[in-house]
Amino acid sequence: MSGVEKIIARLNEETDAQCRETDFAARKKAAEIISRAQTEGNAEIKAAQEAAEKRGAQILAGAESLVTANGRKSRLAARVALIDEVIDRAYQNLHGLSDEAYFNALAGLAVKNKQEGVGEMLLCERDLRRMPRDFIDKLGYGVKVSPVPAPIEDGFILKYGEIEINCTFKALFAAADQELRAKANELLFG
Repeated sequence: MSGVEKIIARLNEETDAQCRETDFAARKKAAEIISRAQTEGNAEIKAAQEAAEKRGAQILAGAESLVTANGRKSRLAARVALIDEVIDRAYQNLHGLSDEAYFNALAGLAVKNKQEGVGEMLLCERDLRRMPRDFIDKLGYGVKVSPVPAPIEDGFILKYGEIEINCTFKALFAAADQELRAKANELLFG
């Protein structure tokens, strides 16, 4: 081998050695980059999973809370409907009273609401027609029954001059609404 060939062979060996070193360093650097990327990727995946689990738990808790609230709301609506029905039946039962019981109730209401002076009791047309003969006696002194029918459904209106006391069943039930609801609730649900 001539001198030039030896130089070329030596340059080839040095170049090959440098290539191997560069290749080794590049592979090592690539392995480090891949390892770091995998570690970072795994950390991001874990963080995303934890965030998704946390959000899922929040959504589930919200859904459970909504179901519970809707259940309470439905139970409350059912209770209110049942109380309304009981109050309505009580109102209807007043209309189903016998004439004697009905007018005894009216007389009791009149005595309870009597004021000073002479009052005028206004009844509906139906009640004027079916009024028992002894009804006026039950009212006692200080209340007379008007022969002119009032535009009411039941009960009566007691007038003392400009003052009117509304004793229709509708007005009495409206005035005692909260008390009636409380009593019905107590009777129904303890």
